[in-house]
Amino acid sequence: MTIPGLIIVNMLVGASVAWAARVQIRSLQRPVFSSRYFIALIMLEIMIFLPVGIYFNGFYPDWSWMYLVDTRSIPAGLTAMALVLYPVAATMGYLVGYFSARGNSDWVSLIFLVFLGFGLVSLFIVGANKFTLLGTFDQYHNNVNLRSWTATSLFPSIVVCWLGVAASWGYILLRFWKEGHISPSSGKK
Repeated sequence: MTIPGLIIVNMLVGASVAWAARVQIRSLQRPVFSSRYFIALIMLEIMIFLPVGIYFNGFYPDWSWMYLVDTRSIPAGLTAMALVLYPVAATMGYLVGYFSARGNSDWVSLIFLVFLGFGLVSLFIVGANKFTLLGTFDQYHNNVNLRSWTATSLFPSIVVCWLGVAASWGYILLRFWKEGHISPSSGKK
């Protein structure tokens, strides 16, 4: 996944985690950043999204930057800052969901999730040729020797990474959603 795409996805992940845990968030007595829901989100970021971002940026740097910058000429610190944006974006998304849950305004989270989904789809539509072609910055801008992403090792990498992301993200959402919908008296007989 590209850096701009992963930033949007991370905002979507943060907001969806807060939305899935909205029932529990309403009754939290802890500060926002010390709840287990936020800690689970940060663990997901550190264990899944950062390695995925590092992998794609390490092996497919020009594609990862969507051919917007020549990665040979940018400092390593800029790349590191871009990767740090993943947990920051997830935190921002989580805060939108957290404060809308605390304010009993679930519609704010839902509108935000729809907006992010629309933004992600728009990014794929607008940048379709940048996602589907693999090469260097120079190859892309000169339109020479580009290969289809499905004919390279990028394709199985994307499939494996997104299977892992979907499984871990889905598990967290399902777990928090179920936890919020179990009544306290249902386990006692």
